[in-house]
Amino acid sequence: MSTTPSPAPKPLARVLIGVGAAALVTLITLLGLTYRLDAWLYDTLIAGVDQPVDDRVLNIAIDEKSLSEIGRWPWSRRTHAQMIERLREAGVRGIALNVLLSEPALFDPEGDALLARALSRSGNVVLPVLAEAAELNGNSVELMPIPEFAASAAALGHVDMALDADGVARSHFLRAGLGSPHWPSLALALYQLEPERSTMELPGLRNPRLEAASPQQWVRDHQVLVPYASPPNGFRHASYSDVLNGRIPDAMLRGRWVLIGVTATGMSNELAVPGYSRQSGLSGLDYQANAFNMLLRDTAITPMSVTAQVLLSIALVVSPLLLCSLPGLRRIWRPTLLMIGIVPLAAFLLLAFAQSWYPPTAAMMVLALGASVWIYRRLRRTHRQAQSDPLTGLANRSKFDSALDQELRTARRTGQPLSLLVLDIDHFKQFNDNSGHATGDAILRALAQILRSRARRPRDLVARLGGDEFAVLLPETSAQAAATIATTIHVDLANLSARTPDSETTPPFSASIGIHTCSAEDELGAEELFGLADTALYRAKQAGRNRSVSHA
Repeated sequence: MSTTPSPAPKPLARVLIGVGAAALVTLITLLGLTYRLDAWLYDTLIAGVDQPVDDRVLNIAIDEKSLSEIGRWPWSRRTHAQMIERLREAGVRGIALNVLLSEPALFDPEGDALLARALSRSGNVVLPVLAEAAELNGNSVELMPIPEFAASAAALGHVDMALDADGVARSHFLRAGLGSPHWPSLALALYQLEPERSTMELPGLRNPRLEAASPQQWVRDHQVLVPYASPPNGFRHASYSDVLNGRIPDAMLRGRWVLIGVTATGMSNELAVPGYSRQSGLSGLDYQANAFNMLLRDTAITPMSVTAQVLLSIALVVSPLLLCSLPGLRRIWRPTLLMIGIVPLAAFLLLAFAQSWYPPTAAMMVLALGASVWIYRRLRRTHRQAQSDPLTGLANRSKFDSALDQELRTARRTGQPLSLLVLDIDHFKQFNDNSGHATGDAILRALAQILRSRARRPRDLVARLGGDEFAVLLPETSAQAAATIATTIHVDLANLSARTPDSETTPPFSASIGIHTCSAEDELGAEELFGLADTALYRAKQAGRNRSVSHA
């Protein structure tokens, strides 16, 4: 028995499959059902994209060493003023002082004045703005530097560190603010200290709901994905106390972009980022350094909008239906498997060369589902072919033996009768010898059609046992009912002969039938039941009648 691969779907079937695939991938995308898989895949793929560290970036850490040398936190504003003066004299290009200065120093107003003067003299210091809830579950407020510092700073920037649903800091919002995104991020504010960058077109995914934002709502815009350096904390670091006390030479500071922030254990936020676990999390200082490094190297990754994701996903999942028209891809499984491999490759290429992130899992899932359905149908078809006669489409001997054994057990359990008809065609060899095998095949198909028409209940089974021998298994059928069916089969044969008296393709023919009906008390095995029906067939043929029926 030979099998042939499933051909490409018909045009109407292609349209229906394409519509279904498009609807399914759209639903999965809109509901975000594959978010965690897409996040894992992003983390895996971004690890394969090299992200060098710009050596002009220097992190100055308020670390344990600095706390032990300078004293307990918070420090006097005089200390920060000395640091700003030290960096100005060394000739740094810009400073991001990521230290919250939202309240005046009540017992040291002169320290505030010194820091304000240092900020003004330097002219290149960016200070942070933080969003914080005024009360539990209440509206947010913007914590800004006190007016003296805000007026003296070169710029202000928000330090909102966005976390994804799984707690990983992949995203960075270049603009954010209360009611509207009016603040640049701290990294962007530092980057735009150079005048030619102040009017740059910002990358990132835009927020489509800006107009509907509440005045008390923290609003984000221009979302980008940060391509973290490897390792993410691989920037040049210097201890705050070392810089302040002159242990770091001016040559190491001159011309650099400096970010100052807290890294001491227990004082800084530990962020999980791609390539870094929560146990060895990344400090807020290094997060800002990575965002700034991204801007310096122009490597910001823009997440694809939901609309673009849906359109691209639809194009990818319906591609196999178009590709299967090409030579070599006419079997639908080939372009489907091809696209399952192409989708993640396309996502990686977009990430590496177009700096755009397309979450591919929804499309891969729909394609894999299509491949699974094809495999399931293929297996079912193969199973059916393994249990069917290729000429007539009836059950073959293997299927018949299995069904006979099962129906015998059912008959014993229910107490219902089980009837078996065994048939063969009279003088079949003569038909083959005189008219050829084509005529013989036509006769076999004609008899198969008649038998199908008389055994139509769900559990009735018609089988071709081999050659010109057939069997009809009739569960819950009495001997009288089985005899009636056998008689009807002979009537059908007679009517066929009357309709086609001169046909060369299906000449008139007759069949002999043997019948045996067993009850639950008989306790016959499958071989015994078949043997009794076969004996009845033999007696019918020996009787020499053209349309003979015999009971055992």
